[in-house]
Amino acid sequence: MAKKMRLAAACAAVLLVFALIFSLLFVITEADHHCSGEHCAICHQIQACQQLLDQLSTVHTAAAGIVMPCLFALPLIPKIQEIFSASSPVSQKVKLLN
Repeated sequence: MAKKMRLAAACAAVLLVFALIFSLLFVITEADHHCSGEHCAICHQIQACQQLLDQLSTVHTAAAGIVMPCLFALPLIPKIQEIFSASSPVSQKVKLLN
């Protein structure tokens, strides 16, 4: 089950990267097109690509805001475990032979 989830996450990440790259390339190549007016299909596609890029950049910023504090907190986890772990004969591996 874990391998399926990992594979699905990897596929989603690859599709996301392709969407970003191709949206960016489309906007760059069609930036100087001959616009046919108010109902220009290329303009609508450019607007959709720009909206996708804006939404993904917002998600990226939010994810960075969550991940960075976690990365700074990771080295503290062993210290916190030492503080809150209770000492017992089992944790000290004492044999009770009485």
